[in-house]
Amino acid sequence: MPRQRIRPKTASWTLARLALALLPLGAAAPAGAVEYGLSLYQLGLVTPSPGVTPPPGLYFYDVFAYYRGSGELHEHARVPDPTRVTYKITGDLAIFALYTDFELFGGTLGFATTNAVGAQQTSVATPYVDAQGVPSVLRASREINGFADSELTALLGWRAGDNHFKLYVSGFIPTGNYDPARIAQTGLNRPALDVKGAYTFIGSDTGFEASAALGMTLNATNVKTDYTSGAELHFEWTLGQHLPQGLFLGVGGYFYQQVTPDSGPGAIYGGFEGRVAAAGPVVSYRLRLDGQEAYFSAKWYHEFANYNRVAGDVLFATMGFPLWSPPPAVTASR
Repeated sequence: MPRQRIRPKTASWTLARLALALLPLGAAAPAGAVEYGLSLYQLGLVTPSPGVTPPPGLYFYDVFAYYRGSGELHEHARVPDPTRVTYKITGDLAIFALYTDFELFGGTLGFATTNAVGAQQTSVATPYVDAQGVPSVLRASREINGFADSELTALLGWRAGDNHFKLYVSGFIPTGNYDPARIAQTGLNRPALDVKGAYTFIGSDTGFEASAALGMTLNATNVKTDYTSGAELHFEWTLGQHLPQGLFLGVGGYFYQQVTPDSGPGAIYGGFEGRVAAAGPVVSYRLRLDGQEAYFSAKWYHEFANYNRVAGDVLFATMGFPLWSPPPAVTASR
């Protein structure tokens, strides 16, 4: 594809428009698909054991997430030249989960809320030919930090022997730090709904686990940019072994595919249906001491097979523990 000539006075505007259409923010989702390339749904966060429902009580989880990735936009995306995106993203997620002892449709009812703060460093480089015909590269970089968008979740969990099932319905609220004039954000300014079903098998005799979670994210319009991101399919999986003394060793990963194109007046560079896959090791440990339990996990996913998205590596480090449990007598009476 021949390079287009860009006059110096319009070069910064061109790069800004490219960046606004292509760049991501967020802990684990790379660029190129949906506006800013970011999925509000956090890929890889729920594994391992996404289908398991804990005993009734209030639980707290703190998750540290780090992502580093880079890549070039494909030519079919109708931009003048391949634009290279490089960024680092860090975030800390505070998750409160309440599991009740009430049943609905035979399942245990629960609720969760996720709030996060983060920082994103974004760099963009796009080639162009100036008015004198000299090839050059236009570069821009920006770092921003602040609150991310919030998530509210309702869930139902079932158990049948070694089989565990869970249904999640999550709503995303635009509470993050957002400015459409920037190339870096910690909020996306678009509401969204995510529906997900999860299954976990844990052998009571062997300790072997096989888990999977399949869901769909439906995005509403970003009213500040008139950009409507497409629907996103996500699949996550884990295989591993529960060992004595609370240790779990396994592997996991995810697959992401945008199934409908972006649309609206703001989607000036096309539909950007993207995909990516990832895999890596998963380790967790449950510590029980004096009747109390704490949960720790670490995950590293390496992304590959990307299309219209950058590829990189994501790290999760999680600590969790119960804040409150109902008295046994109350639970038994209900």
